[in-house]
Amino acid sequence: MNINEFSPYIRVAMLSTLTAPFKINTRVIFDYEIILVTDGKCKITVDNTEYLCKKNDVVFLRPGIHHKFECVDNVNFVQPHIHFDMIYSNISEKRAVSFKPKEAMSDDELALIQEDVFKDMCIPYVFIPSDMANFRKLFFEIIEIFEKKKHNYELLYKAKMLELFNCILTQFDHSRMIETDITSNPIIAVKNYIDNNYMSVMTLDSLSNQFYFNKYTLLRKFKSMYGKNIISYYRDKRIQYAKNILKTTNIPISALFEKLNFSDIYSFSRFFKTYVGCSPTDYRKNHFVNQNISSSDSVTSRENVSHLPINSG
Repeated sequence: MNINEFSPYIRVAMLSTLTAPFKINTRVIFDYEIILVTDGKCKITVDNTEYLCKKNDVVFLRPGIHHKFECVDNVNFVQPHIHFDMIYSNISEKRAVSFKPKEAMSDDELALIQEDVFKDMCIPYVFIPSDMANFRKLFFEIIEIFEKKKHNYELLYKAKMLELFNCILTQFDHSRMIETDITSNPIIAVKNYIDNNYMSVMTLDSLSNQFYFNKYTLLRKFKSMYGKNIISYYRDKRIQYAKNILKTTNIPISALFEKLNFSDIYSFSRFFKTYVGCSPTDYRKNHFVNQNISSSDSVTSRENVSHLPINSG
């Protein structure tokens, strides 16, 4: 990969929704496609591996790789996306968006499949950016620039595309990272991911796959940097969130276990008691700090549970 050759050429950049029920049959594309999932969900199979893609996932499809899309739970899939070449060539403007599998392509069509310049890099097909706010900002700026096509828009979108891929390379190109560089260290990216997504279910294996780390290396490096086992860190974030909700709101415990994505209230109660030493109900009785919350306030609090601060203690 020679990053000095990068000169992105965009052929499609648009806001898009796949309306349920939908299905895109197995195909390969000539170029790259990057999707930022903004709502709904979809099962995407890439190179014989299935991914359940949901809000905030990024899907990175490479040239020549079989993939397909399938509707899940009859919900729409909101998927603003960009089709592009990473290196402009004399056939870039001849390429279109393909919906065929390789076996159905002519020799001329097969010749349009570009070389994958990222083939030696472990960029996952599906991932969540470590700096989601910046990634999302750049992504929608690119779409806006492409759609409005103002003077010299090609130069503007190329610059933004290079910024976008700097985010991706910073997150996944471990060979270029300096261990002490706080802006690019992948362990920091893992911690930031946990901090922003701890209400979701995570395992060591899922984190290892998400960030392309050997799980034992991930355990060792995380503990070395933060002084705590990575699973303990994730668990403590969930416990602290639950304790804060129990202390400061009347939100039903049934709503809390759902918010933290436990399978049922019994699993949540068992988890809480194991690590706190008492049941969620008893913890609320002994630590509730605002006895003046009304039942109507409880409903409002339930609706805004995700916006409550995470305090210590």
